[in-house]
Amino acid sequence: MQLTLSLDEETASQARALAERRQTSIEDLFSDFVRRAAQSEAMAGFLRVAREQCGGSDPGWRFDREGTHRRGAGG
Repeated sequence: MQLTLSLDEETASQARALAERRQTSIEDLFSDFVRRAAQSEAMAGFLRVAREQCGGSDPGWRFDREGTHRRGAGG
């Protein structure tokens, strides 16, 4: 996907300097920023669901591996 950005000269100058320090391009800086923002949003969604589902098991419930195998085998 191609995208066109408009930056004021000061911001563009700072972006060029940052890209140079990181030995990359402004395009790669922006792409990395967007990728990280998307991952952050996905993680925020996961954490929200995890918080909402927290405590979904009955108090005192423990996983029983042998019991799970017995039920799965029809026993």
